[in-house]
Amino acid sequence: MIGLGAASLLIVGLVVLVALGVQVAVALGLVGLLGIWWGAGDWHAASAALAGAAYDGLRQPAYLVIPLLMLMGEFIARSGAVSDLFRILGREWRGLPSGATLAAMAGQGFYAFVSGASASSAAGFTRLTYPVLKRGGLDGGTALGALAAAAAFGALIPPSVLLAAWGLIAHQPIGALFLAAVVPAILLGAFIAAMTVSVAAKPGGATTDGAAPLPSHAMESAMGIAVVLIVILGGIGTRLLTPLEAASVGIVIGLLMALRKGMRLPAIVEAILVVGRASAPILLLIFTAQLYAQALTMTGAVAAIGDTLVGLGLGLGLAIMLTIWLFLSIMLDQLSIMALTVAVFAPAATRLGIDPLAFAVLGVITLEAAQLIPPFGLLVFTAKAAVEDDGVALPDIFRHVLPFLLVMLVLILLLAAFPGIATWLPHIAL
Repeated sequence: MIGLGAASLLIVGLVVLVALGVQVAVALGLVGLLGIWWGAGDWHAASAALAGAAYDGLRQPAYLVIPLLMLMGEFIARSGAVSDLFRILGREWRGLPSGATLAAMAGQGFYAFVSGASASSAAGFTRLTYPVLKRGGLDGGTALGALAAAAAFGALIPPSVLLAAWGLIAHQPIGALFLAAVVPAILLGAFIAAMTVSVAAKPGGATTDGAAPLPSHAMESAMGIAVVLIVILGGIGTRLLTPLEAASVGIVIGLLMALRKGMRLPAIVEAILVVGRASAPILLLIFTAQLYAQALTMTGAVAAIGDTLVGLGLGLGLAIMLTIWLFLSIMLDQLSIMALTVAVFAPAATRLGIDPLAFAVLGVITLEAAQLIPPFGLLVFTAKAAVEDDGVALPDIFRHVLPFLLVMLVLILLLAAFPGIATWLPHIAL
């Protein structure tokens, strides 16, 4: 170990590189190599660590979970299944208070699930759902606020790419993380639905045209999404499938859904190439994050920061970690923030007595909620940019996002106070 002072220089150097516009993966790799060299005092040791990390990473099947989940989502998205699900729910829930809004938010959330990113849902699916809500009489600020919140919720639905990335960075079992997110996701969905009814059931609340004909094979699309969730989570929960096998089965189901809707070989090849280009930077980021974590461990930074947080106590230590995540969300995406912080925060949380699975779910919810916080909420800006409606002001959208932020905060507090909400299912299943 080289001491806290020198280790702090590495962290400061990383922050400076990122602030100067260096790609997070490149900055992590440079600082990681420098830290390993500094800690070992030998460039041969640093190069051996780099080679060892690369070799171990390539041998781990778990690294394939992320591109496989993304490919599954790409096939499902290209099949139009989420759009069909939105139309089915809009038809079936038309008699419920705020039925159209609930259907739109469900579609928005599931689109974030299949795309693997809440920003993709806010940018893409909003174009489909927003006009429907406007035609039903819902004002623009309420509609966009609800849709932005639904996109943030969707990224938590397991199997989540964010949870898989967390597992790889923190060396936690990905299958257990998926199961840990099930109950919190159900709770958050229920909280958001209740808040939606409260907000959008007022005069001017949206309705939908229940007489609109459903597209052919629409019910098959909805059933296909349900089968994907049941097979993946059921397979992992019953130990019949590993996360890698479950994701592979999900790809087959997604491909069958896309073929049923007319997808052909050129489109299949294009989908594979799109996923390859999108997943490669993510895997590189995870690899360099692991190198960076190794450097922080060798230099003693992980232990020193953990000692500091433990000394502050559970409440204040957790609050500081959450605050740092919220601050970083102003500048960086969730995966980059996880790469920068999880290697330090996860061990510290364990020392504070927080269950690792509960902390992971809590972290993902916090990072998603951060994208809604004014005045820098990325999902709000993305949803606003996705529609051509100059009559909706950003402050108005942020005002209507606040109730949904409140319920996400409530869930974060519940997880902190009762971690069994997240740990109950994986503990009985695995």
